[in-house]
Amino acid sequence: MYILIWTTVLLTVLTTCTGQAEKPGFSIKLNPEEITVQTGLCAVVSCTFNHPASFKAIATLWLKCAEDGSSCSDKNIIVQSNTNSKVMEEYQQRVSLLETDVTKKNCSVIINNIKKSDEGYYALRLLPAYTYLTKKVKITVKDLTQKPSVMTPALTEGEPATLTCTAPGFCSKRPPIITWTWRGPGDNITELTGNTTTKKNDDLTNVTMTHLSTLTFTPSAKHHGTNVTCQVTFDEQTRSEETVTLNVSCRPVILNDSGCVMEAEVMTCVCKTQGEPLPVITWPLLNDSTEYYLTTSVSGSSVISTIMLPVRTHTNITVVECISNHVGGVMEKMLTVIRTDSKEQQISEGRHVILNDSGCVMEAEVMTCVCKTQGSPCRSSRGPC
Repeated sequence: MYILIWTTVLLTVLTTCTGQAEKPGFSIKLNPEEITVQTGLCAVVSCTFNHPASFKAIATLWLKCAEDGSSCSDKNIIVQSNTNSKVMEEYQQRVSLLETDVTKKNCSVIINNIKKSDEGYYALRLLPAYTYLTKKVKITVKDLTQKPSVMTPALTEGEPATLTCTAPGFCSKRPPIITWTWRGPGDNITELTGNTTTKKNDDLTNVTMTHLSTLTFTPSAKHHGTNVTCQVTFDEQTRSEETVTLNVSCRPVILNDSGCVMEAEVMTCVCKTQGEPLPVITWPLLNDSTEYYLTTSVSGSSVISTIMLPVRTHTNITVVECISNHVGGVMEKMLTVIRTDSKEQQISEGRHVILNDSGCVMEAEVMTCVCKTQGSPCRSSRGPC
């Protein structure tokens, strides 16, 4: 007798304090029962219920409770499966049920564009009202720290590319405002408009949304090192942004002032190339058995490679190959060797030269050409002199 009385009293106390007790044959499952969400984003509460066949559910509704969760008034309705009751003004257009057909026993709810004032307890109730069918969920709201996600593909000069910015959150029905800002050299700021789209996802719930913006452009060398910022604005007080630095691979270019000069006893070749990232210069002429002196210097996006070789082993060379190796491709250039030796020195070294007084003269109807050459041994176009 006493045991039965104390059991009844304990059950009554638990029901009054928690509001979570379930009447036999009834059950409500919330997942999760405590949620932490950032301002501007959304809260999704997965909810299902069961009841005896004798119970005829006519509606589901969610209520905003007192700050401590002790009471949940029917006057504080945030959403209802039918339209018989008035929803609180601050929740209109922001709250929706995933299913309004109560026979499917799905009471899941989404609260969009979360505000700091949304923090607190919320209760689900089945109609007709049964005290034992009220169950609560606690929502904690924190400041927005989540940033947009900016995806940057590998960028190569001259090849079209697309940047993608995905807004934080995954279930907001109201698209945020997404803007792109470019900050180039000299802190010049340019605002661009991308193509904003919304994708519906099949995971979690059938109304989850992803808002993203794409920006398509053709990279050039001037875009390398540019800061690009994607800003997502939910309202005047809630916005978030992410900045990335563009890394553009510029195809290598061998500059025209590259070349080779042969004078006295040394041949000097200079190969100047540009690219991003920096190219690597190689000289096919060089090998393990070649005597040479090699230096390399870097200035900005330019690489200058200089080789010095003894003339005695390369007397007959007329061109030297320079190769610029780069992730964007390989460029080759043949550098013409310019000789600056005097004619007397060339002759003494056994090289033949064409004398300066060679030339052609046109008189009347006759053109006369004279070619004077000198060398050791003397040679002509027909053989030895």
